[in-house]
Amino acid sequence: MSMSARSPSLSDRIRQEIETRGPLPFSRFMDLALYDPLEGYYTSGRAAVGREGDFFTSVSIGPVFGAILAGQFLEMWEALGRPPEFRLVEQGANDGRLSSDILKALSETPLAGVPLTIIEPASVLREKQAATLADRNVQWVERPEDLPPFEGVHFSNELFDALPFDILEARADAWHELQVHAEEAGFSFQPAPHPIQNMDLPPRPDGYRTELRRHQRNLIETISSRLRRGFLLAIDYGMPRAELLAPHRSGGTLSCYAQHRRDEAPLENPGQKDITAHVDFTALAQDAADCGFALEGYTDQHHFLVGASTALMKSLDGAAPTPSTLKILRSLRTLLHPETMGTQFKSILFSKKAPLAKPLSGFQHAGDCGFLLE
Repeated sequence: MSMSARSPSLSDRIRQEIETRGPLPFSRFMDLALYDPLEGYYTSGRAAVGREGDFFTSVSIGPVFGAILAGQFLEMWEALGRPPEFRLVEQGANDGRLSSDILKALSETPLAGVPLTIIEPASVLREKQAATLADRNVQWVERPEDLPPFEGVHFSNELFDALPFDILEARADAWHELQVHAEEAGFSFQPAPHPIQNMDLPPRPDGYRTELRRHQRNLIETISSRLRRGFLLAIDYGMPRAELLAPHRSGGTLSCYAQHRRDEAPLENPGQKDITAHVDFTALAQDAADCGFALEGYTDQHHFLVGASTALMKSLDGAAPTPSTLKILRSLRTLLHPETMGTQFKSILFSKKAPLAKPLSGFQHAGDCGFLLE
C-alpha cells in the first residue's frame, strides 16, 4: 500500500485537530490517545498487555476476588428486599475475567443466572469478554446512555482513574489549564492565558500541578438516571483531595505505562501507552451526591477485603483441608496481605433510594466517610 493510500496516523490527526480548533484540553488529547476507534490504547486492543496493578493481581491469583465481590452483591440484593429483576452492570471490564469469577460464585446462590450488562465501547474488548463469558446471561451496551433502567448495582474496578482529565497548574495564586500545542517535533504543554474561574481548589505555589476530571460527573449522572434503585461500587486507585494536594505532590499524579514500564511523558507516542492519574475521592463523592447518590462507605482495599471475606473464612473454619480449600486460603493470604494489596486502592460505595440499615461486610471496618462531603 502506498503512503498516500494509508489513513493519517493518530499523531497526524491530533495535529490536524489542533491546527483546526486551536490548542486542545489535555482531556481531549487523552480521549483520543486512549479511545480513538482505530489507534486508541484501549480500543485498538493494545491494552491487552495489561497494567501491572492490584486489579490484575487480584484476578490472576484465582477466583477468590470475584467470589468476595459476589458476596457483596448478595448482601446488596438482600438489602433491596430480594428484587426479582436485580441486575449487575460492569463498566471497564477488560477481558471479562472478574465478571466471570463473580457469576461463577453466584451460580450456587439465590442469584444464580443473575443478568449482567457490560458497558463497553471497544469491539475488540467485547469479543474478548464474550469469549470469557460464553454461556452466561450477559448483554452489552456501547455507552452508559444505552443502559435500560435497572435495579441492582453498577460496579467497576479501575474505571475512574482511566477517565480523561485536564491538567491544572498554579500560577500567581490562580489555577491555569495546561493546553496541548503542536510543535515541529511533537506536542507540548503551555498554560492557558487566562486563569480558570470559580475553582474550589485551594491555592498552591507557582508550578504546582494537579488533575481535574471535568467529565466524571456526566458519567455518574448518566448512571444515576438509569439506576432506579440500588448501588454504585467503585474500586480504584486514589485518595481524598487533601492528600492529593499535599505539598510533596507538586507534580501531580499523572503516570503513563507501556509494556509495564512507567514514564511521565503523556504527549509522546499517543495510542501506544496507558495514561492515568489518581482518583480524587472527594470530587467523586461530591459528584455522586449531586447526582442523587448517598455515600455509604469508603475504605482502603485491604480493609474492604478483610471485612468482605468474613463469610468465606467462616465457611472454611474447621473444614478438613483439601487441595481446593488450601488454594483458597493461599489466595486469601495473598489478597489480604497489606503489602500485596497496598493501601492506595480504595473501595467506595454509594446507594440510591436504598439506604443501608447496616454496613456491607466490606465496610464493617471502615471509619467515618463523611469528611469526603465536607
